[in-house]
Amino acid sequence: MIKGSDGGSLTGLYTQDAIVFGNGTNDGNINNYNVSRCNVSYIASNSNLAANNLFYENIVRTNISMANAQSNAFYNNIIAGSLVNVGANNVFKNNTFLSPDLYGNPSNILNSVFENNVFISVNSLASFNNNIFNNNLFVENLTFPYNANIGSNNIVNQAQNSIFISQSGNTFSYNQNYHLKATSPGVNAGTDGKDIGIYGGLFPWKDGSVPNNPHIQSKTISGTTDQNGNLQINIKVKAQDN
Repeated sequence: MIKGSDGGSLTGLYTQDAIVFGNGTNDGNINNYNVSRCNVSYIASNSNLAANNLFYENIVRTNISMANAQSNAFYNNIIAGSLVNVGANNVFKNNTFLSPDLYGNPSNILNSVFENNVFISVNSLASFNNNIFNNNLFVENLTFPYNANIGSNNIVNQAQNSIFISQSGNTFSYNQNYHLKATSPGVNAGTDGKDIGIYGGLFPWKDGSVPNNPHIQSKTISGTTDQNGNLQINIKVKAQDN
């Protein structure tokens, strides 16, 4: 995104590359942008102030590194990499963090709120300072306050294989099932009384991460025409409102 993109939106994108806010230090700030149901390598900004942007129901396969970012909101995303730099005064709710190590610059991950997230990391908060953590589920065994982070009602010391119905490792896969197990203490344990993780909160995860627009479910196209020169095509399209 470049200067002038304020107030725009992006949904349903799959890219091997990144979503980048700005293309240089003099390109201006980008604010009030929505990114939803995208599958991207990483999210970054080029020394621009990315502020008041909303990211929800996305798959981020590696890192988030947004220099000078602030006051952004991240809801119901699957983030497989690290929070290298997200700035200050951000909100993270109902995300699933798959990275084994959420390293970052402690001066650039601060004064933010983390609620209802799942943290697979065994070194979750070593580089976090002055944040609030409420009703999160951790594999790591933590005690708050931790590194000047405060919080309450967090669930800690959970074996990774006890959290999700079907999940292993630290990378995202469409073949894995990120619903909480019925036996998980994260069920109905969020600040809103819903599940911790991507299926609770304001933007419950859509299985398959399919965007809102109608999509092709199946298609069958014959390799040849019939004797009348007609080509047999059968396409099934499904509309959806969520």
